[in-house]
Amino acid sequence: MSKKKYEVAIIGSGPSGQRAAIQASKAGKKVVVIDNRISKLGGVSLHTGTIPSKTLREAVLYIKGLKRKYVYGSSRLARTEIGLEDLTGKVDSILEYEVKVIERQFRRNGIDVIYGEASFKDKFNISISDSKGNIFEHVESEKFIIATGTHPRRPDDINFDYKVIFDSDFIFSNKSNIVKLPSSLIVYGAGVIGTEYAGMFAALGCDVIVVDSHKDMFPFIDRDIVALLKKFYIDLGVKFSLGEGYKELIVTESDKGKLITKSGKAFEADVILFSKGRTPAIEKLNIKNIGVDTGNRGTIKINDNFQTSVENIYACGDVMGFPALASTSSEQGRRAARSAIGLETGLGIDDNFPFAIYSIPELSSIGKNVQELERENVPFETGIAYYNEIAKAAISGDDRGALKILFDPSTRKILGIHIIGEQAAEIIHIGQVVMKTEETIDFFIKNIFNYPTWAEAYRVAAFNGLNKLRLKR
Repeated sequence: MSKKKYEVAIIGSGPSGQRAAIQASKAGKKVVVIDNRISKLGGVSLHTGTIPSKTLREAVLYIKGLKRKYVYGSSRLARTEIGLEDLTGKVDSILEYEVKVIERQFRRNGIDVIYGEASFKDKFNISISDSKGNIFEHVESEKFIIATGTHPRRPDDINFDYKVIFDSDFIFSNKSNIVKLPSSLIVYGAGVIGTEYAGMFAALGCDVIVVDSHKDMFPFIDRDIVALLKKFYIDLGVKFSLGEGYKELIVTESDKGKLITKSGKAFEADVILFSKGRTPAIEKLNIKNIGVDTGNRGTIKINDNFQTSVENIYACGDVMGFPALASTSSEQGRRAARSAIGLETGLGIDDNFPFAIYSIPELSSIGKNVQELERENVPFETGIAYYNEIAKAAISGDDRGALKILFDPSTRKILGIHIIGEQAAEIIHIGQVVMKTEETIDFFIKNIFNYPTWAEAYRVAAFNGLNKLRLKR
């Protein structure tokens, strides 16, 4: 059996693994990427997470003509009968395209790829086995970067049959036995993944109920934005039962999913989606036996340079835990590689980064929210623009939304920006740039914006906030 030698070996080919590999290769290192998906680069983000779920969302919005509904009325919706193949066909074509993009990038940069399951023998050596557990390759490397991502949390007391009861990979799981779209759906878990799927399936006409043990959705998001999101979901037909932990999830004799809460409530539907967290995919790496420390939730402990407790082994992306976003993971991968090969990594990743939830409508946020400012006793004022005040929203056919600016009433520096509605994940970057350059809310008044545009919401919100200041004097 052969042994291949490299300077940098990356385990995992998701956003963080890709960027780590390209960065190390650009620096002239001999690089290999090991991935346990057979002939499929891209990791969870591409195959079961970010890309397929967001592609599915776009397919739902397009096929159902949901945006046009708000201009022409529900009688003008594009299609009423939609099959599973209508949605997955578009997803499959996007995944195939994206895999080819990654493969071209790796070939162009001279990055080797080995498909198989990696396991550390010692800190400089790993063995690679096939799906049956047969070892077929050994790799020796000066530096290793772990970028294996996460997999869905699957409690032992739940029988995931992937026909009625699904984990958070849902219809994109390679175990999925679903053959048609359900007419009813229980989503257990009002987090990001559960909320996104609840919106999509409600938009398809599915009866959806969201159940969660917590009484509030998204405590890290501005409460006014969450309140709007919940209102919009109720308008879509989504029902909520919050503050209800599950006691049992079962499949009935009639092949329905049944969720029984700890308080004794019972809900029944065609399908149950259990979406309550994800755990680092590190079980088969054998890292504990070589001294890599992990936290209570299985996340890999690292220092400021992405270095684990073993000096030549680094980690990046979702295996580190929060924030577990594709955007931040990519940058973590790049910096982990630079650190591993002795290059300057620059300043640490700023905590003030934007994030988005692709609900219907989507929302995005950066900076502090009202709850945080109140807890920290920080003075603030708010400016808000509702989408029904914005010409672009009326033209596009969807005026559900709002843009909220939080700012310091003395310095006028922006403390946070929170958006719900069409293009929220895009226009948040305007606010991000203004915050990073330490401009004040007056920036939106002094500068001209194209009209009609979504960006106009910033000016409307700024005028609203500054008028409040004037009235309080």
